[in-house]
Amino acid sequence: MELTIDSIRTLANENRLKDTLKYDDSFVVSGSLKDEVETLLKEAEIGYQGITQDSNNIMYIIQPYGDQG
Repeated sequence: MELTIDSIRTLANENRLKDTLKYDDSFVVSGSLKDEVETLLKEAEIGYQGITQDSNNIMYIIQPYGDQG
């Protein structure tokens, strides 16, 4: 499954985000969505690392909860 902001929102609304995202999964979103994505991940207790890329995009890599940076 390719993760997009729409699929992340849908999974979060269905309370399936934590069951779907696995360690080392990754996805890229626009930097303007940073606050929303990080809120959804934190609410689902999913650890992550956000890496800023060119063009104001952020790549999120799923990590064990508590390891986010």
